Amino acid sequence: MSANPHPDADNHYQRLGVAFTASPAEITRAYRAAMKRVHPDRQRAAGRAVAEERAKRLNQAYAVLSRPVARAEYDRAIRAETVQDQLMNRYVGGFAMPQPGSSGGDGQRLRRAPTAAQRRERARSDHDALVSVVVAFGGITLAIVGLLVAWAVLSWAVGAVV
Repeated sequence: MSANPHPDADNHYQRLGVAFTASPAEITRAYRAAMKRVHPDRQRAAGRAVAEERAKRLNQAYAVLSRPVARAEYDRAIRAETVQDQLMNRYVGGFAMPQPGSSGGDGQRLRRAPTAAQRRERARSDHDALVSVVVAFGGITLAIVGLLVAWAVLSWAVGAVV
């Protein structure tokens, strides 16, 4: 279930002919339609071997995209590959900028709208991160103020003794 090593190779979404943002129902519908077209039993004997290979690839794509956890892992791999390709293109292939009127590159095209649960989880983790930062900086600030007060008291005590 790894991402394709070559950027021009077709991915599971392309194999099924669906968008990266396709719903589970759209994926199932596309899989069934594609299997009707390429199923080995519907092919002549001469084309059966090729049809079997295509059916295996369709089954593999559907097996990944129909399971939410496997799909999320596959999507992460695709995104990582896209980012890596963009970095390599930037440093090896020149400094091409997105064209005016484009959608902002592959990263935007591959982004699926977050679900309500994902939005809640992100808000919760953002809140937790903010609390952690405030507590850390608050603790450091209190420690510094405490040291300054102790230094002032010691300086005053030493000055009063002398």
